[in-house]
Amino acid sequence: MEGLHRVTWNLDYAEAVTFPGMVLWGATTSGPAALPGSYEVRLTVDGQSQAQPLVVHRHPFRTVSDADLQEQFDVALQIRDKISEANAAVVRIRAIKDGVKQRLEKSADGDLRAAGARLTERVSAIEEEIYQVRNQSGQDPLNFPIRTNNRLAALLRVVELGDGRPTANVYPIFKDLSAELKLETDKLQQALSSDLAAFNRIATRLGLSAIE
Repeated sequence: MEGLHRVTWNLDYAEAVTFPGMVLWGATTSGPAALPGSYEVRLTVDGQSQAQPLVVHRHPFRTVSDADLQEQFDVALQIRDKISEANAAVVRIRAIKDGVKQRLEKSADGDLRAAGARLTERVSAIEEEIYQVRNQSGQDPLNFPIRTNNRLAALLRVVELGDGRPTANVYPIFKDLSAELKLETDKLQQALSSDLAAFNRIATRLGLSAIE
């Protein structure tokens, strides 16, 4: 029939931010499943929206309490968001390095090259703490230690297994991994404020666009 289309949704929330070529081990980046309850689903096409009520029922054989399901959902969502933060930092770093490379292809200025080398070295060190950059295939994590984003994604996989409240050890592990990530994202902000700013000043003096 003309104009007839089907839209499907597996009831999972959006997955974490990812990036091309990312290789993780024993991990997931998926969002948690929607909890039982009443929702409104909305479909927007060409600026026009249609909404319908949706009720997600509990599995009839599920014995876990609503409170435990809610806790599982909340923790999974927090971990997913932290994975997104980690991966977004990697995406930002790679965009900066690409920006440096593009500008160095347009200028042989010695000051620009020196500033670009300092910036690239600094942000690359941060990237390597967040993600195992040597991973090229699914088997590589057997040879190279996993980094913070992989450990977070592995923790998310553990939390999302089955139905129920996360085990007690999940919370301190998540706290430690969050602190690890904050250390690196703080370093990244410092690099943006100093090294990137210095590179951009030289680039604009040479008539090149700044890296945003």
